[in-house]
Amino acid sequence: MARRVPLARRNLLADRRRLAAGVAGIGVALMLVLVLDGLWEGVRTQASIYPDKVGADLFVTQRGVTNFLGETSSLPRDVVSDVRATPGVRWADPVRGQFVVFELHGKKIASYVVGYVPGRHGGPWVLDAGRRPRSDDEIVIDRALARRHGLDPGDVVRVAGTRFRIVGLADASAVMTGFVFLTHDAADALLRTPGTTSYVLVGTSEPDAVRNRLEKQGLTVFSQDRLSTNDRELYTGIFGSALKLMVAVAFIAGVLVVALTVYASVAERRREFGIVKAMGATGRALAEVVIRQTLALTAVGLVVGLVLYFAVRALLAEIRPQFTVVLTESGLLRAIAAGAVMALVAAIVPARSVAHAEPAAVYREM
Repeated sequence: MARRVPLARRNLLADRRRLAAGVAGIGVALMLVLVLDGLWEGVRTQASIYPDKVGADLFVTQRGVTNFLGETSSLPRDVVSDVRATPGVRWADPVRGQFVVFELHGKKIASYVVGYVPGRHGGPWVLDAGRRPRSDDEIVIDRALARRHGLDPGDVVRVAGTRFRIVGLADASAVMTGFVFLTHDAADALLRTPGTTSYVLVGTSEPDAVRNRLEKQGLTVFSQDRLSTNDRELYTGIFGSALKLMVAVAFIAGVLVVALTVYASVAERRREFGIVKAMGATGRALAEVVIRQTLALTAVGLVVGLVLYFAVRALLAEIRPQFTVVLTESGLLRAIAAGAVMALVAAIVPARSVAHAEPAAVYREM
């Protein structure tokens, strides 16, 4: 074993420019795997951020509406008092939710407007700056939306033709867009839907029992987990195929980079491997040297890939803050597994070439 490690190391370090190019190529491929996997997790997180964060146990929706972001719900405002009167309900608050168009710097930007009753549930869960709306001409906007357009508390914007003053910034991004929070009355006037609401948020310590009671009243009710799952399934179904295809392309590119780098290194040192085999080394031992060389190259590439990943994530946060890239433990493990599979797949051809090399051919070529 002691003799195999120096040979693999010497092969790797013999041509430092090729080594650097191979490590860079592997790093870029693994960085793409990490970034795309992070975008996938970001889509899943952002798709259900409202039901996940707002603090409601149950959501009452219009019949036939099964998610928060993907459909428009409309309920009579009187439903709120009926829900509040239901045994087991601790609180129930109306929320208006709908996509509307902003006018910013001459451009039209679609954002998700949430109207809620000030002092009640349904508004921004975390503020990065400023305060919550108190009057009908005030709004809180998503921090990422504000960064993209250079907006700050105190600025005035138009939403569907109506002027509002920004009084706060919230950490609340939906999928490739942001939330805008305003009063329920302001949302009613903006959307011309008086006397109605979109959802009723419910707080309770006995969600199953309360849901059964509300459903007996003819209402459509979802638990927080079910509504979040519905939102995630909707958006991952839209973006999932494209992201998975890009991950596959990045993986194939990584395999090719590793394979070409190792194969070139082995081909250049064919005589050395032949001499070592003529001295008594078995084909299996030489194949193990190639596999070790490939794994070492890929391990260094993984480190480079992680560095590149953090750099790209920081760059995306700066220039495209609407895209959230989430690094999870499972995502990191998948990248490590992808690197290991890359190495093993890429090592097959050069390892077989070395294992079946004929020592006599070396002497004929000398």
